Amino acid sequence: MKTPISLIIDDPAPVISVYKEHSSDPFTKDGRPLVPTYPNELLFAFCNVVQKHGIRGKFSIVPMPANKGDIRYGIEGVSKAEMQEWLDTVKAKLTPAFTIGPEMLTHHKAVDLDSGKPLEMSEKEWAVTQNKDTLTPYIAKALSILNEVGFDAFGVTSPWDFGITVEDEYVAAIADAVFSVTGRRASWYFLRYLRRTPNAKPWVAYDKEQKTVVSIPATVKDYFWQTIDTTECSDEYIDRIADGLITADGKSGEILQVLNSGGYPIIVTHWQSLMSNGLGTGIKALERVAERVATHLADRVEWQSFAQILEAVVKDKASFPMPQFHS
Repeated sequence: MKTPISLIIDDPAPVISVYKEHSSDPFTKDGRPLVPTYPNELLFAFCNVVQKHGIRGKFSIVPMPANKGDIRYGIEGVSKAEMQEWLDTVKAKLTPAFTIGPEMLTHHKAVDLDSGKPLEMSEKEWAVTQNKDTLTPYIAKALSILNEVGFDAFGVTSPWDFGITVEDEYVAAIADAVFSVTGRRASWYFLRYLRRTPNAKPWVAYDKEQKTVVSIPATVKDYFWQTIDTTECSDEYIDRIADGLITADGKSGEILQVLNSGGYPIIVTHWQSLMSNGLGTGIKALERVAERVATHLADRVEWQSFAQILEAVVKDKASFPMPQFHS
């Protein structure tokens, strides 16, 4: 059997840059302002690349991005037509190859569910003091919004490291929230990085009351992030980025390191990394990686969505134990 390879895309939202809104620095490292929006043409370019090369994975959608609105009713600074075009494109061109899930509600300030107003703390800060009873409705709200606009959302991504200090409560809340919104008893979440760890794979994080939650970690870092901070876009530069994941001869790179250690190459990147502050350099680098994977690893790996990975883990839970570091 071939080893699953998968691509994690964090932080997407219709048109606006959630990263720009929550970043502590409004400028790139080379001194340019972070752009507030990404045109839908860049989404189209990304879709063309992943469809052409059969890439699969996980794609977040932030339901109330940066406290600037709601993907059901409108987002500040984005026309309804642009927002709908973005959502329709994701549905038509990315699903089911990419499993869709919320990156909680805002990836910015936490929200008071009763009033809908932002709190004076980030979602990451808010989660530190929460438990299953308070996390469940928050997660359920995020799932419900995505399902209301036509996505089949049955897993979540943590904004930053949301929930990591209360992870036992968090995974129990995910199980209950997914079941309450969708009726599904199996769900997934992305929170942890498991790099430079032999045999790095997903694991069963929760298995109680006929509900199972699978943690799917990133095992390959975001080499595309660097494109945010430069206008460099030459073929040589794109090759250097791709080399970090897989070299042109297919003999080295982090994908190979993970694969050769017995693990699943699960590549994490971010919407802002692929958008490259409006230049789209990261999309070109992703295509270079996909070409090299097809050339050198077609007999060893198979692109899989998070839904496919979840299904395989649930069918053989004993083969996916919790890592030792994770208590």
